This record gives sequence, C-alpha cells and structure tokens, in this order.
Amino acid sequence: MKQIKVAVRKKGSRSAQEFSEADSELKQTLERLAKKGLNPMQMCQKLIEHEVKHPGGGDWTYDRVVEECERLKV
Repeated sequence: MKQIKVAVRKKGSRSAQEFSEADSELKQTLERLAKKGLNPMQMCQKLIEHEVKHPGGGDWTYDRVVEECERLKV
C-alpha cells in the first residue's frame, strides 16, 4: 500500500509568505489594470508604456501577462 502525506495550512497563509516585495507590487499593478477593464493585450501595452520591469527579465508579451496574472491570481 502507498502512503499519502498531507500538509495542512490555514487558508491564505501560503500566499502571504511566498510573495516577495516585487511580486506584491506587480500584483497591485495588475489588479489596478484589470479593475480598469483592460484585457491582457492592453495590460501588456500599459506595462511597456510605464516601463514596468518583468520579474524574469526581458520584455512584456501577451503570454507573460497572462502567465503572471495566473501565478499571482489576479
């Protein structure tokens, strides 16, 4: 028989610890853009326009915006 290991945490405790300062700033920026009703392509253009740096380096693309929104749960 296989054994199953389970880790139990309080809800929300993981996200508070894993996000760094840069991640929280990026999440706030993406949330503000989403609140304005912008789609990912428009968000990408705004991030480039305001010279927001991508955490992994390089330029912002549609796929990177979608990836970051999913990762940060925006």
